[in-house]
Amino acid sequence: MKEHSHHIIAVVVTVFISVTLYATHTSTDHLSLLQPLLEYNHPFSPETPTDSIIVWEKLLEPELQRQQQYPLLFQINLLTVQALIAEGNISLAINQANQMYQKAREMDYPLGTALALHAIGNTYLSSSTPQAAIKSYKEALEIVQKIPHANPYAKAILVQLILSKLKYHQMTDIENNIRELESITNKDGNPQDDFHLVYSQAFYCIQTHHLPEALNHIQQAEQINRQHPYPYFHLMIQYLYSCYYTESKEYTQALAILDEILSHTKSADSYKSLEIQKERAHILTLMGKNEEACETYERFNTRKDSLDAMNYIRQINELHTLYQIDKNELDNLNRQKTILYWSWFTILFIVMMIVFFILLVKRSNKKLRQSQEELEKAKKQEENSIRAKSLFLSNMSHEIRTPLNALAGFSSILTEESIDNETRKQCSDIIQQNSELLLKLINDVIDLSSLEVGKMKFKYERCDAVAICRNVIDMVEKIKQTNANVRFSSSLHSLELITDNARLQQLLINLLINATKFTPQGSITMELEKQTEDIALFSVTDTGCGISSENQDKIFNRFEKLNENAQGTGLGLSICQLIIEQLGGKIWIDSNYKKGARFLFIHPICHEQPRKEEAE
Repeated sequence: MKEHSHHIIAVVVTVFISVTLYATHTSTDHLSLLQPLLEYNHPFSPETPTDSIIVWEKLLEPELQRQQQYPLLFQINLLTVQALIAEGNISLAINQANQMYQKAREMDYPLGTALALHAIGNTYLSSSTPQAAIKSYKEALEIVQKIPHANPYAKAILVQLILSKLKYHQMTDIENNIRELESITNKDGNPQDDFHLVYSQAFYCIQTHHLPEALNHIQQAEQINRQHPYPYFHLMIQYLYSCYYTESKEYTQALAILDEILSHTKSADSYKSLEIQKERAHILTLMGKNEEACETYERFNTRKDSLDAMNYIRQINELHTLYQIDKNELDNLNRQKTILYWSWFTILFIVMMIVFFILLVKRSNKKLRQSQEELEKAKKQEENSIRAKSLFLSNMSHEIRTPLNALAGFSSILTEESIDNETRKQCSDIIQQNSELLLKLINDVIDLSSLEVGKMKFKYERCDAVAICRNVIDMVEKIKQTNANVRFSSSLHSLELITDNARLQQLLINLLINATKFTPQGSITMELEKQTEDIALFSVTDTGCGISSENQDKIFNRFEKLNENAQGTGLGLSICQLIIEQLGGKIWIDSNYKKGARFLFIHPICHEQPRKEEAE
């Protein structure tokens, strides 16, 4: 079985390679047969009939598009238009030319556009509308002249433009066109191009009745044809001779030449033979042979009607075929639209269901995240609360133990009868001092609790802030336990505020006492100024050890003590913050001050009077 499979594979590969090589060889043969037509700018030749050109174009076009040989592709398209015109399929030729133009515009390919305009001009010419044809040739020429290395295409368009003008006696700028063709031809030096130049010059001389010059140009064309023989050149020269003899009234020779041309064109192109027959009938009329001319015209009309009828039937069949193709394509398109519609509907429904489930899952996940965040937040709050309570109990036990031990110790000393009065007085002072310390500690805890739950009472009234500051300085000066100088500085003689006198004094005293703990030497300065018309600015500045930048953000946290050996619970600054916020102000530490510590707070000058229930 394996051996058979190997044989089968070998046969398939061989057949595939053979077909590929055959297709390649066939395409090469077709191009080699079309190449002379492209080089010599001829619509057909005896070796290449017009119907073959039309068929080969369909075979070659996909391969040329795949290889991106666009110049050759559009040249073959132009050749196909000429072949369709030669067979009398004018409508198909027009369609082909329009397709060329649309394709070139879509590709944004100037050379293709020029060749398409050339083809459109040929269709106009075949429809006996020379003015439109000449206009199309001119547009094509303008485009080609802007393209580098496009002289061969410009020469082909110029030749067609010149011959069309001469045939229909449109002599405007004809001499300039011939000079332009001569200039391009002399640059390239191609013998085939020389032939077209000489042919155009000979035709021009015949039309302008310069017969000696015309004969000279015809003889030059014959010489070129002898050097480079080509069948179509011979037919063109013969046609020139027929025109020459007609113009020189040598009608017998003109008829003989036309008969020779007819012997060639009948096998190549029936419509071309009709044109020759028409010219033959015209010469017979000029010769006075009216009866023979009428017979020729009759044969011409009969043959033309027959060919037109055949072309008409063929075009009707082609249109019917195109209609059936379009109808089938339309039916297929409608079916595809229906399938596409239901496909999109199904996809849309599935997408909507997916989106719905995604939104549902997201909503559930969002609720779950919110619940988790709330639980996490509650957990952290609980942990912080437990930590704060533990810290509070630890600090309170330490802070309460010290004054209680002093009270217990010195109270027992007072009961001894052996101590003198001075010792007794010192013990009493120490007991008094520790009692006040214990009372302040308890009051701080009560104040903090009251401020947190909003139960602390504030009594707002008009007060002189300068007087309050001076009074606070006097009080702190008496109780300070430092050698630092405590003073007040202000440029204001008085400043009336609406505030709670007692709470403002408590705030200032806490700041000053806090400064005395960390400023054993130097100075402590309290300042007051008007920041704006509505805001008063207080500051307490010391020259002590200062506060590091990493600790400044947490200095207002409750139970926060930067120095664990310092006296206090760490509640003073927290109470200050709560009081000033209740008074409508804000407190902060100056991070730019480096010679100690500086606390600042602002207080509204005209504080809005709270409602009675809020103040209490």
